[in-house]
Amino acid sequence: MLKSHFGVDGQGNLMIGGMSAVDLAERFGTPLYVVDEQRVRENYRRFYTVFSERWPSVMVCYAYKANSNTAICKILNGEGAGAEVSSAFELQIAGRIGVPGQRTVFNGNNKSAAELEIAISNDVLINVDGIQELLAVDRISSELDRRARIGFRVNPDVEAQTHPYIATGLRESKFGLDVESGQAIEAYSMASEMENVDVVGIHCHIGSQILETGPFEEAAEKLMNFVGELKSDFSTNIKFIDFGGGLGIPYRPEEKELGPERLASSIIPIIEAAVKKYRLSGPTLIFEPGRYLLADASVLLVSVGYSKERKGMPGWVAVDAGMNALIRPALYGAYHHIEVANKMRADHTELVNIAGPLCESGDFLGKERRLPKVEQDDLIAVFDVGAYGLAMSNQHTAQPRPAMVLVNSGSAEVVRQRESFDDITRLDRIPGWMK
Repeated sequence: MLKSHFGVDGQGNLMIGGMSAVDLAERFGTPLYVVDEQRVRENYRRFYTVFSERWPSVMVCYAYKANSNTAICKILNGEGAGAEVSSAFELQIAGRIGVPGQRTVFNGNNKSAAELEIAISNDVLINVDGIQELLAVDRISSELDRRARIGFRVNPDVEAQTHPYIATGLRESKFGLDVESGQAIEAYSMASEMENVDVVGIHCHIGSQILETGPFEEAAEKLMNFVGELKSDFSTNIKFIDFGGGLGIPYRPEEKELGPERLASSIIPIIEAAVKKYRLSGPTLIFEPGRYLLADASVLLVSVGYSKERKGMPGWVAVDAGMNALIRPALYGAYHHIEVANKMRADHTELVNIAGPLCESGDFLGKERRLPKVEQDDLIAVFDVGAYGLAMSNQHTAQPRPAMVLVNSGSAEVVRQRESFDDITRLDRIPGWMK
């Protein structure tokens, strides 16, 4: 299973961005994230083009939580992407690379006063998550003598077939204001009477890694009907309708791509019908892709250390990074395709588990994988790690987080240095009574 932007050279080595994975590992060491710049650009252009060809006003805001590396964010800013952020530091990254507040959307269920001050001061669109947050936004806006641009994150109670940890559109979710109970309409009613807020938007996000159109269609219909209700009850003309993210990618060889084309074809007619029915004034549609833009643009390269045979069951192959570099398999039971990067043309004859070096039984990158015979110092490639790989990495057992390199048509450069001992310990302090 190799996607179109990968290749294999004459020696049977994996190629990414015009570079041999073996050469990259020798040059930069392992473990190593490798990101293909051109694939990131291709993914963004495909997504934006599909929707902009079907709707006159579209804003695609890259979800920084997928991978907030400054170089990655700068690539997407250069393509015209806005920023979807959920913390003060993500706000600052967006500001540092020049994303204007008008193209920045701030989400989250527990925004601090300091974060709200930054957002309001920079004219960021704040998707308010609850009534208490609304009151905080109104108060802080008054103190700053500013009007905050806000929308509300509403919860449409849509079930998406994905892992429970990344399903966010059900009523029991911690996110958003419930539509069915009347909580959401109450929030808009309160905001319509406030002097320090400008109600311009609405937002929903039903979950992540969705590979079927049904949940998106249901969410679009419920959201658009609610927008119509807002216009009827409060004469509120919503300028920005934010459908969040959630478009998945095929991680497994047997999975089929949904793709932005099918997604747009399924929800744009629903939006068009609602705009006509409720006589809405041409809203801007906002989308917040993260995984779709980054995931398949990156691989994690790890080196093989020791192997153990287990009679009558898959053997274990230990590599130099595990759940510290890629926690998704341990946390979600997520599948990532794995190949031996220096044996891409070899027959897959062995059934093995790929283990990390950490003191946890749950520290694995993949189980029961059919691979060529794996030997010490072989190079393993773990695919589709661009989203929520580095972003969710950690320092378990004082393991340094990997370096990350960006490759582009045969060139490679480090965009995140490998952590050192000093990086891991530099924030530690010894109390005075122990000195």
